[in-house]
Amino acid sequence: MLPLVLLVMWVFILPKPEVANTENAFPLFLYLLRSLDGLTLLQTVLSAVMVVGQAFFLTWVINRHSVLRENTNLPSLMYVVVMSCFPEQLSFSPLILANTFIILFLHTLFRFFHSESATFPVFDAGFFIGLAALFYWPTLFLFPLIWVSLSLLRPFNWKEWLSSLLGVFLPFLVFSTGLYWFDMLSVSSLQSILEPFYRVNLSTVFNETYILLAVILALLLIASLVKFFLDISTFTKVKTRKYLILLVWFFAFAALSYLVSTKRSMISLSFLAVPLSVLFSNYFISLRNQILSELLFILLLAAVIYNQVLYFLQFNTL
Repeated sequence: MLPLVLLVMWVFILPKPEVANTENAFPLFLYLLRSLDGLTLLQTVLSAVMVVGQAFFLTWVINRHSVLRENTNLPSLMYVVVMSCFPEQLSFSPLILANTFIILFLHTLFRFFHSESATFPVFDAGFFIGLAALFYWPTLFLFPLIWVSLSLLRPFNWKEWLSSLLGVFLPFLVFSTGLYWFDMLSVSSLQSILEPFYRVNLSTVFNETYILLAVILALLLIASLVKFFLDISTFTKVKTRKYLILLVWFFAFAALSYLVSTKRSMISLSFLAVPLSVLFSNYFISLRNQILSELLFILLLAAVIYNQVLYFLQFNTL
């Protein structure tokens, strides 16, 4: 069912696959992209396979830790939809690779609640952020979420807070050592790696045809947040309430990264896909009127497909 939904939303991109997007990319993605240079269709297929795999993995994490009121497959469905909203997202990009480590990061955060000593899980969380940042550097904005999680889920322990710093630095240390070992650590290579930080050319890319879908997503987000804060006292499980609060913080930090992006386009929505999928799922579960929830989802899906059809028609008229 899930691959079929993704195929319906991605089928219009196949006649002219999007060129790989290097927005805010960091070295590991650029090195990988070189090995797939010119294979645009293969890049698109790999992206679709990864999105489906991540959707299933996210649902497993959410159900494994009882993040929502009930076990459900809604997060996987919502994830596929959010990752397919705009044509820019349907391309091989650093965000698609980074999201695998972001979901692993989220899984590790939830483990804090169950661990007697969270030193190693906290280190793992920092490590996954570091790995993700080597593909998509704004992932570093999620690092404070580790400390928010420790504040919400655990008593203070300075060793746990310190281990998060060690974890996030380790991937960069290993990567730098690899560059040095293979004699690739030069002034020019360092300049290219650090270019996103010192050569910032802020620009915003927004197509007018996206307005309808953007409005629907914004209204759905507002409704989800309002519903969550109204119902927060009704959650019977303390950990469920804390996990959802953590996801609201997740959304806030991920949204903050958009403000520092060198090029602001709708592909940044992929960075919000994980928290949005869970928050949207919580909203649809909390709706007592099943007909209303189905109508809202159909409206969202129709708006996504409408965007892809417009892209397809625009391509055919060129």
